[in-house]
Amino acid sequence: MIIFITIIKILSATLKLFKLGGGTSLPGLAIEKYFPSFLKNVFSQYKKVIFITGTNGKTTTQRFLKHLLEAQGIKTVSNSSGANLLRGIATSVINDTDFSGKVRSDAAVIEVEEATMPILTKYAKPDLIVVTNLFRDQLDAYGEVIKTRSYIKDAISNCSKAKLILNGDDENVKSLRNGLSNKTVYFYIRDSRKDEIFFEPIYVKSRKVAITQTVYAKNLQKQKDMSFEFDVFGLRKVVRNLRFAVPGIQNIYSALAALCTAESMKHLSEKKLKPLFANFRPAFGRGELVSIGNKKIQLLLIKNPASFTANINMLKSISRLNLLIIINDNIADGRDVSWLWDTRIEILAKANISSITVSGIRAHDMTLRLKYALIKPMNLEVDTNISKALDVALSKTPDHETLFILPTYTAMFEVRDSIGNIVKIKEFWK
Repeated sequence: MIIFITIIKILSATLKLFKLGGGTSLPGLAIEKYFPSFLKNVFSQYKKVIFITGTNGKTTTQRFLKHLLEAQGIKTVSNSSGANLLRGIATSVINDTDFSGKVRSDAAVIEVEEATMPILTKYAKPDLIVVTNLFRDQLDAYGEVIKTRSYIKDAISNCSKAKLILNGDDENVKSLRNGLSNKTVYFYIRDSRKDEIFFEPIYVKSRKVAITQTVYAKNLQKQKDMSFEFDVFGLRKVVRNLRFAVPGIQNIYSALAALCTAESMKHLSEKKLKPLFANFRPAFGRGELVSIGNKKIQLLLIKNPASFTANINMLKSISRLNLLIIINDNIADGRDVSWLWDTRIEILAKANISSITVSGIRAHDMTLRLKYALIKPMNLEVDTNISKALDVALSKTPDHETLFILPTYTAMFEVRDSIGNIVKIKEFWK
């Protein structure tokens, strides 16, 4: 085993040194193909193992949970790069071992792609499983929601001792507990604003269970930066006036999921919670803000109808809305872009739109969708070149205002590189 670990670590270091993909998948691919039992050995060493799955919100939940645990002195490993297939997960945990195969961290907080869950749970038995939500996603990869749900249900069935942290407002998630004896915590929002999240129709109705723990957010107050302040009930003590510094009501669910998981492991005092909530910064592309001169850019990842709808629902009340929408159809995005027609883009018809720029490989598909959704004339420009489209969108955004960029997954990396080039050029000329 020591020889194998040494070879894998050298491979990972070489890939990082020569910037060949960051070393996030190839070492794990070797483990997946030749030594999958290694995963069982590694995961068994952690004091706590948490798997986070679901359609949306995995990355934010993972990052915030790590943020909470490390504030308590719990050293945590995670696949923070977002590589959530088996090979990426394997790479993350092997990088957490020394040359003898001993882990360095106390806990593993792992984001897991839904179809990978039943495969991973053959080798690793988590202490907690978090399920954020179930929405229609990449139809060419997952099919309908009922198929995605079956992957997660099979994984949970492999883990009878795992505690479940489930979204109680999503009936398809809540019903994962059907027929199982796992201890369960449901998190949900008790506020009319939750209706802004359009959950899927009920494919499987949840059965009543005798004893459950519930944690919920109440008294939501929207802030100027589109984040929320709210109270949390169901913990050992009511915690009031928490402000999660990530925009959008959808991210309150991520905060609650992480909070329930941290509470299940070790209690956090109210005194510590407030600054931990307020100081947390969103993951790459999930609401991060970038300043360019007198203007700001906010990146809001869209990858399916649920995330796209949630983000435009959040932006509809902006007084002067400047948008750059970038749609790619690479493998990581999903080749089938019919999901654009399942997105409730008609919400924007009531928004005060100042400008819309559209880009990406499927820019013209997005433009067609907008023309059907928005009856009134709009200030619309199209350029499939992302870098040029960014320049156009910024030129249309007045000083002291924000350009909101809604990119698909691969587009997010491309536009971020373009933003980085603009920032470097401006710094050069200072």
